[in-house]
Amino acid sequence: MENNKVINIKNKLFKSKNFDYSDCKIYTPEMVKKYKECFKFTMKVTKNHDKTLFIMYKKVEQWYMNENINWNMEKIHIKTKLGSYTSGGCGIEASLLAGLTASGVCTYMDTYMKKLSPLSLAIYAVAVLFFGMKVLADEDKTVEMYNMFLDVINELEEKNYSRK
Repeated sequence: MENNKVINIKNKLFKSKNFDYSDCKIYTPEMVKKYKECFKFTMKVTKNHDKTLFIMYKKVEQWYMNENINWNMEKIHIKTKLGSYTSGGCGIEASLLAGLTASGVCTYMDTYMKKLSPLSLAIYAVAVLFFGMKVLADEDKTVEMYNMFLDVINELEEKNYSRK
């Protein structure tokens, strides 16, 4: 009963203000999918990371120009994603890496250092290092992608305001 009242109030509010639901759409998740597919293909063709980034910048700019987007909402979404990566909230992989490292160090320091061979310690350390390098490389690519999106949106917004 209460839900129906809330829904009716919401519908009346949106109808009275001629609210356009397309203003609420965030296109960045779609752009992420397109970017990842196109980046892999372009990287195979060019075999040069800098050229690929330049090509992708132009493609992302074209993709955003083809959409009627709300600049502020896109910027907020991208800055939120960037903030989660740059302020220590790197995701589940980094948390798993930190947990594995901490548990391994504590375990080896306490009891198993004498019981297990130094070879197992070396294998564990190498495995953690490779996993850490993979996680950090993936997150670096993601941050690079979101920074590019933010730069493109800022540039398009400046062009849009300079035309007016």
